[in-house]
Amino acid sequence: MPRLLLVSTLPNWVALATEAAGRLGAAIDVVPDVHAALVRMLRPDHVYTHVLASGPLRSREVDTLAGMLDEVTLKATPLVILGGGCSGINTVESVVEPDMDALLRALSDRPAPAPATELTPEELTAALHNGGLRMRFQPIVRATDLQPIGLEALARVHTRERGIMHPKDFIPATIASGRERLLTSIAAARTFLELSCPVGDLQLFVTLNVPMVSFLHPTALRRAVEMCALAGVAHKRVMVEVLESLTAPDMVLLGRALDNWRAAGFLTAIDDAGPELPHWREMMELPFDAVKLDGTLISDPGSQALLESIVGAAKARSRFTILEGIEDEACLERAKPLEVDALQGFLFARPLPAMALPLWLDAWAKRDEAARAAAA
Repeated sequence: MPRLLLVSTLPNWVALATEAAGRLGAAIDVVPDVHAALVRMLRPDHVYTHVLASGPLRSREVDTLAGMLDEVTLKATPLVILGGGCSGINTVESVVEPDMDALLRALSDRPAPAPATELTPEELTAALHNGGLRMRFQPIVRATDLQPIGLEALARVHTRERGIMHPKDFIPATIASGRERLLTSIAAARTFLELSCPVGDLQLFVTLNVPMVSFLHPTALRRAVEMCALAGVAHKRVMVEVLESLTAPDMVLLGRALDNWRAAGFLTAIDDAGPELPHWREMMELPFDAVKLDGTLISDPGSQALLESIVGAAKARSRFTILEGIEDEACLERAKPLEVDALQGFLFARPLPAMALPLWLDAWAKRDEAARAAAA
């Protein structure tokens, strides 16, 4: 059954959208502003097929609504702007005048989205230079009590023709074009900017994915220090997840870089420790602060021995451990005997725009309060 969310207090648009929903046999929820819309979209029992919003909306609000649709609702959910333009986002349609036929077309005639294909190096470069990078933040919770303690910054690339692209669709082009440093620099700058307001008061640590080639570059540390100073973000709140692949890193060079980053006050982590990182044992001997365990380990019963081996090696060296891939209660139950330090996954939250993070934190706190009350 179609389910519409209308963001508006304008009587003409409320009446028109309500009538259109009736004609389509759709349910409709009406909220007064973007804040209330984000709260609704965070609820797992409310998955919308359309979101309609009447202006005036700031571009950041449109970006945030579009980002929420991409991350937490149906993949084909369009955003329809009532009485305004499209803000350059291809998931957005517009109905300028209160016209029933135009609104029904916007709600009914949208074609199915084409399957995502990898960006070309040229498309990636154009997107990065034209403000096409978007950041999402996925909460990390403490394993013992599921309280939020951190965020992972995750990059998305937006193009007008393709919409929002996820890493699997642009990382190959990033590597092929040698744009790892450019992507990392822009992603870090946007992360620090977005976390300085309004998320800066939350006092959570944030993890950044940094390819080895960027982490080892002579200017990388200086640039990170400058970005933190500009955004007012303390170094101790930043954990750098060092990305490595099948290529064996230069352990001596990596060790020196780790010493320098840690001396500057940053935290460092081995990223994606698991079957795709064959050199994790050698890297474990270096002075990393944390180990991020690949999410496939908890979902694949055949990886149990490897999972336990990595966790055991990390504990023996007093490394902080973060287990990704907690998608449901079954994964959570399998994770408990491991006694890792922190957990991350869709069970707690999907990646969210920065503007939605305070709302998720408030909803998560209320969920925790309700659970304690029920237990009492």
